[in-house]
Amino acid sequence: MTRGAVGVACLTALAGAATGWFGAALRPAPPPEAAPRRALSLALPADRTVLDIAIAPDASRIAYTAVVDGRTHLHLRRLDGFETEIVPGTAGARQPFFAPDGAAVGFFADGWLRTVADEPTERAENGAAGGGLADVCRVRGETAGGAWDAQGRIVFGGPGDAGLLEVPASGGEPAALTVIDRENGETAHGWPQVIDERWILFTTGREGRDPRLTLLDRTSGETRPLHLADGGGWFVEPSAVAFVRRGEIFASRLDLDSEGETAGIRSPRPVLRGAAGTAVGYRRRGRSQFAAARDGTLVFAPPADADNRLVRVDAGGRSRRIDDVAARHQTPRIAPDGRRAAVSAVSAVLRRDLWLIDLAAGSRRQLTSAAGDNHSPLWSPDGATLTFASSRTGLQRPFRLRLRDLEVSDALLGGDQRTPGSWSPDGRRLAFHELHPDHGRDIWTWTDDPDGAAAPWLATAANERAPAFSPDGRWIAYVSDAAPGEGDQVYLRPAPGAADAPAIRITPAGGTEPVWRKSGRALFFRRGPGLYRADVGADGRPLAAPEHLFDGAYIRDPLGNLPAYDIAPDGGDFLMLEPAGRVSLLHVLTGWQDAVFPLAPD
Repeated sequence: MTRGAVGVACLTALAGAATGWFGAALRPAPPPEAAPRRALSLALPADRTVLDIAIAPDASRIAYTAVVDGRTHLHLRRLDGFETEIVPGTAGARQPFFAPDGAAVGFFADGWLRTVADEPTERAENGAAGGGLADVCRVRGETAGGAWDAQGRIVFGGPGDAGLLEVPASGGEPAALTVIDRENGETAHGWPQVIDERWILFTTGREGRDPRLTLLDRTSGETRPLHLADGGGWFVEPSAVAFVRRGEIFASRLDLDSEGETAGIRSPRPVLRGAAGTAVGYRRRGRSQFAAARDGTLVFAPPADADNRLVRVDAGGRSRRIDDVAARHQTPRIAPDGRRAAVSAVSAVLRRDLWLIDLAAGSRRQLTSAAGDNHSPLWSPDGATLTFASSRTGLQRPFRLRLRDLEVSDALLGGDQRTPGSWSPDGRRLAFHELHPDHGRDIWTWTDDPDGAAAPWLATAANERAPAFSPDGRWIAYVSDAAPGEGDQVYLRPAPGAADAPAIRITPAGGTEPVWRKSGRALFFRRGPGLYRADVGADGRPLAAPEHLFDGAYIRDPLGNLPAYDIAPDGGDFLMLEPAGRVSLLHVLTGWQDAVFPLAPD
């Protein structure tokens, strides 16, 4: 394995070996007396930004993914040593998780669930991969975490509405373990953690509400709701759950022997503040950069700066700043002349405004002010106007701003929750999506003439958005979750007559944020931290498998509704949003249980 030194900056010395145990026993006896409260910080190399975190069940080491030379890789670090190992063969790795004995790690990469063992050995009884790397199963969309049990099974959060899936760690076809309860507003299941042979802890995404931790009883198939959480929770022996909620780590006792749907739910208690997490994204399951070992050893990243900067990124993923302004920028769009860009930025609570950026000089000019929430700018083909969404009249509708004098038109059309996505090359037809109250978003088009009217272009039970006209105007690329159990994918349909033509799928394993190169038939999209290119033939079909260009910790649209990047007209580089701050430390904490759950006096 390749080795790179990682410095250690100790807040206090980490004392005592981790005593958590995970094996075939269903519910072990209470562990020995907890270790004293200790804390340390692990300093990361200056060229690394942590994406995902995991810790071994026995707290002996941590795993994380980070970008190295434009590609994510799996990193392993023992807590009793000073070095970090970059695991060979793990390019593209995401969402790592440990085997029960800590001797192997599972992860997702390039549309596969994979495992990697420490040393080439015969396959162990628990399913750990012999011979180092092994493919477990194909995964055709974006996942939400995995867990490995003592019986040699891997449980993972499936793409889209697949629920929790289960597959032998030795390889096979995944089988459904849970079913999404759509009638009660569930959107997805993910971030599983195995408690024992009977119980699984996971996170339920919910429409219009924050994620919730949930218990699954494998013997009965019944579920029990627990606490609101940003992403997943972690089981801590003898019977507690730790999780992140709004930047704070909480812990709660679990009474697994209680009966009834809400039995055994205890009030959560605060452990400490300052952990990274969000309730947004991953089909409303949220995500946290936090993990806990069985003995309660915590590892977590501090919250990152919410602001970002505009950067130009080359084909290798290397960035250079446009200016030094840090703000909550969204949806950058390059003008047809390639010299300017429009972007929205948060200017107040529940309000955004549009800015015009000179890409060469790095100067900027504010275009809107004191008039509702203004966002999602879109250039006209001639570069003279910007179409954007605004609530300045109460409802969210498309408006047009003339750059010559900053004059804003009346709303281009009526309705509500309508967001512009793309102009046809001739500037006559606008594609936009609108929010439907029952099934997500639908795509509509509107013709810009005196008798122009809006009409549905693609309105189904699926969640369809991010429409993008091809440079020749023949096709519209868009994002939809229409494929059962596979989540968001990028598709093409003919610009006219979408409902009568079959969809052409571009992404084999998930994707959002489609953007066309301004000339030719190259279509770009994003999956996780990766940017991909798909070359499309005259018939709209991919000419080959999508090409991975680079990985990077660049800002994505958490809902996949609109691209959070753009491409220069000459196709030479990309305009992206880079976080203003990076995760430079990982914190480790032990022995917190006595303070959070003090013993009752005799």
